[in-house]
Amino acid sequence: MAVTVTFWGVRGSIPCCSAEYTEYGGNTSCVQVDLDGQTLILDAGSGLRTLGDLLFQQNKTDVTLLISHTHWDHICGFPFFRPIFEKTSHVDLYVPRQQNDESTKEIFAMLMSAPFFPLSLHAIPSVLHFHDFHASDHFDLFDGKVKVQTIPLTHPNGACGYRVFYRDKSISYISDYEHGSAGSSEELAAFVNGSDLMIYDAMYTPEEYEHFKGWGHSTWQQAAHLTRIGNVKLTALYHHAPVHNDAMMRQIELLAQADDSRLFAAKENTSITL
Repeated sequence: MAVTVTFWGVRGSIPCCSAEYTEYGGNTSCVQVDLDGQTLILDAGSGLRTLGDLLFQQNKTDVTLLISHTHWDHICGFPFFRPIFEKTSHVDLYVPRQQNDESTKEIFAMLMSAPFFPLSLHAIPSVLHFHDFHASDHFDLFDGKVKVQTIPLTHPNGACGYRVFYRDKSISYISDYEHGSAGSSEELAAFVNGSDLMIYDAMYTPEEYEHFKGWGHSTWQQAAHLTRIGNVKLTALYHHAPVHNDAMMRQIELLAQADDSRLFAAKENTSITL
């Protein structure tokens, strides 16, 4: 009855590929949650490509993706996801309704269309199931074995936070969120309360945030605050800024852990078993 979380992409905004990003990683948002063999994927950033190659090697053809929102860095890996090119694959995509009310299928059809991509969505041989929902909805996965709660997040064009429950464990995924009023912090604290693991948008340092208010992201300091008031057991700092190379990330992680030892900076290609 193991729950294993693997980070395949931890970066925000755009992939970073130089040697300065080898320790923490340069791929954008993608997290695999293995629930006793069932594969759940949080976001489809550039890290999804490597994960897809591994799933193909393991002959895992049924996967479920929960997408926080459809900004480019969170979906750019989908057209390069190996399982969608296999006839035997069944891929479920859950995406919150957009502000302009476009459907999930319409958005991914646009992603895989000229002039953005040479292959259309209709040419994909796998079976794709598109699920639209509104942030704040609840739903079940894997024949009711997994419970999912959602919450709207403060972010330009909107975003969705997830809480995944499996047996006696729960994981909260809060990517692309800007902290704000005390009321919204209390609501989010109630949502993540008691999580075994919280994955949290800590794109900016507190000093940087003063220059980027309204851009839709948070800080390690707010991660520590939410960890405390939400009684979270472990918090992964996530969605690292492109300008934060390995040296900068080490400094941020040291500051965060000095504030609260439950915090750590997520690193690509690392796993946690809950």
